[in-house]
Amino acid sequence: MNNQLTYRVIFHIDMNCFFASCAIAENSQLANKPIVIAHNDALRKSIILTASYEARKYGIYTTMQTHQAIKLCPQVIIVEPNFSLYSHYSKLFFDFLRTITNKLEQTSIDEGYLDLTDVCQKISAIELANKIQKTLLEKYKLPCSIGIAPNKFLAKMASDLKKPLGITVLRKREIDKILWPLPIGQMQGVGKVTKPKLEAIGIKTIGDIVRFDNVDLLRQTVGNAMTDYLIARANGNDDSEVDYLAYDEVSSLSNSHTFDYNVISLRIIKNTLKVLTNTVSNRLISRNLCTRTVGINIKYGNFKSFNRSTSIEAGINDSLELWRVVEDLFDDNYDGISEVRLVGVFTTRLIDSKSRIKQYTIFDDIEKISREDKLERILKNIKSTYGDNSINIGYYEYQENEENE
Repeated sequence: MNNQLTYRVIFHIDMNCFFASCAIAENSQLANKPIVIAHNDALRKSIILTASYEARKYGIYTTMQTHQAIKLCPQVIIVEPNFSLYSHYSKLFFDFLRTITNKLEQTSIDEGYLDLTDVCQKISAIELANKIQKTLLEKYKLPCSIGIAPNKFLAKMASDLKKPLGITVLRKREIDKILWPLPIGQMQGVGKVTKPKLEAIGIKTIGDIVRFDNVDLLRQTVGNAMTDYLIARANGNDDSEVDYLAYDEVSSLSNSHTFDYNVISLRIIKNTLKVLTNTVSNRLISRNLCTRTVGINIKYGNFKSFNRSTSIEAGINDSLELWRVVEDLFDDNYDGISEVRLVGVFTTRLIDSKSRIKQYTIFDDIEKISREDKLERILKNIKSTYGDNSINIGYYEYQENEENE
């Protein structure tokens, strides 16, 4: 391919049943058998971390208790978790990808994005994907699915379409046939909290977002940031970069907290996230920055972790606006049962706050906005005189119902 590409080539690579695949890579006798990764406790009440595709055929799924899995499939094999093993194979996986390009964004232990626009000047995307998939399977015994698209969102959606060992190309001109018919719950960024809200106003598929003509109702239902996200992504638009400088202080601001012990209390987890959000907000404001991408990091007590983020086209730095995004990300992605060891809040795609353009709708309380802007100016003046830690906006304390304690 000698012609200069006029579009981006983004890969999303997702390992298939990663924990189970690592176990099979170490013990070939487990191949093609129904296995689950879980502690083999005497009462069979441990939670399944992942299940092989052979086990999933029986209706076994992640977060199910092992005694339920045994009822569905008496011959299921329970394999003890081995997190040092998973870390080992994860390093092999990403070290191999870095031999192809350094434009790599690792989003979890077993998946990531690659910007291969430059690489695909010399080799076709399909040929390269086949080479990557074949090498990972033959050399490391790790199956993966690969999505190829002109942006990160479509690449992620593509990789989810065919598992295991799928390679899927998703072009913008094909989204009406491939993307729009999918249930709204399959859209990246739409989780268990947002999905029923959208369904309640008649949005059942991704295509329904494109056809939905009451944008004000959509904003009322899911908020401005999520509305902008949904409309852009449903139309196949995503200008976010593969963030291979994600940990560069110049391009991101973040804060995290590791608990002294594993925590299950939603009150503690959410209040900690709120404090972290306030801290990140203060740092953004003090540097006259806004963020166009907000994300969270969660590490469970079993060392399994995930990062989730969403884009805000206008850019924000206000603690309340940030918290709405952070809380939605947490509610949509936390499994509700696992103990948590670390939580974090991160922001990327930072822009000068002067370039931020905020749009209001007829549903916004203009008087309230004016009061908040006035308060923000007062706080800024106090901090400039007495220091950054002299005063901060307070946060509410999340309260759980008694039965959840």
